[in-house]
Amino acid sequence: MKTIDALRAGLGAILHADGINLKLYLGTGESDTRTYWLADFDDGATEAVCQQFVRSVDQFLATENLETRPLTEMDHRADTLFMYDLTEQPTEFAKLRSLADGNDPETFTFAANDLSTVTSLAIKISSAQSAVVFFKKFYPVSLVKRDQILLVMKDNTRFAFINQDILKVTGGFEVVLLDDEFYINDFGKFEKTFAFDEIAKNAMREVTNRIMALDLVNDAKGYLAACLGSRKDILRAGRSRVLNMEVAAIIAFVQAKQHQIGIKVADGKLVLSSKASIKKLYKLLNDDYLTSELTHVDYETLAKNELEAATATE
Repeated sequence: MKTIDALRAGLGAILHADGINLKLYLGTGESDTRTYWLADFDDGATEAVCQQFVRSVDQFLATENLETRPLTEMDHRADTLFMYDLTEQPTEFAKLRSLADGNDPETFTFAANDLSTVTSLAIKISSAQSAVVFFKKFYPVSLVKRDQILLVMKDNTRFAFINQDILKVTGGFEVVLLDDEFYINDFGKFEKTFAFDEIAKNAMREVTNRIMALDLVNDAKGYLAACLGSRKDILRAGRSRVLNMEVAAIIAFVQAKQHQIGIKVADGKLVLSSKASIKKLYKLLNDDYLTSELTHVDYETLAKNELEAATATE
């Protein structure tokens, strides 16, 4: 995974290289069945779209607190690009990789297709050395149909009538592919657009199976096995170092912090007797309970950054 500085540098090297080229691909269909078509531009339109899109990406990358994190460490912080790091990947990733590798599909023709069938846009910007692909969900509001009354200013006093469909390409992106790594900008849109539900369920089952294999919990009501809980919290728990600790140490911690954690312990196991206890379990597994070394006050945290040990010269 790239740091945000490395990602900015990698994108900047492409977007601001001399003689860059833009290609727009129109996606029809949904998620697994989506098909891409190459949009044919005249030279003037290509340059204008490229300049405006690069400007929008530059503006996004200038976000002050922007950072990158693995998807499996996703928490509740904002201004984060999450790198997709699950083993199972959406089918559409292979299609976007193919576009990045220069495998252009057939050209979109109005004789065989209608703009109303477009569901996504893929924008590839290439330099002489590298290429980056941006994915955007396409919404009907970005398509202006000719059956509306469309007037444009022809000169200072006169409007002209347009009898054509208009495709509006805006800035921004939901996913970016760079150096074979996918970075997700909007996880909510990503879930819906990339048919992520089944992949997430499989990954969540792996996490819950691992938890149950520890002999740490009593899941008599089956809440844990049913993967109840926040998708973000469950996936993040799969990478938690808490799962590598001795069960006895985890139980001892819960008993010592019972007033804060609130999970019952019986027969050496955490008792998951309610949906609320599942939420508390994932807070525990994600190490979201902190104690200040200065004030000794206990806290819960929605997001945290691990600090490196200070050097002797600092």
